[in-house]
Amino acid sequence: MGKFKKGLVFGGLLGAGLMWLSTTKKGREVREQIFDYAADVYAEVKEKVTSSEQFDKMTKNKYVSLVRETVDKYAVKNGLANNAKNMIVKLVSSQWKNIQKEVAGRKK
Repeated sequence: MGKFKKGLVFGGLLGAGLMWLSTTKKGREVREQIFDYAADVYAEVKEKVTSSEQFDKMTKNKYVSLVRETVDKYAVKNGLANNAKNMIVKLVSSQWKNIQKEVAGRKK
């Protein structure tokens, strides 16, 4: 199978999975549950970051490492699958700019 056909098949499967998450009742429940987990992890990461003395020197890479570490611990505690862990890492990692703004606002 060529690269194009593999990409076409993979894209179709990915699209079907995303469609399932947004249209079926079970998919919506799973999506909401993942968002709830992500909110819990975000609150925990935010607490760690704001209590840290090193936040001024923290880079996005260090933040993502902290997110991965926190998600791994949370996943073990709550029995999350790898796919759910990866989605939560992506969701919480994308909040880097929000964390920067919140911490900068508190310091003023």
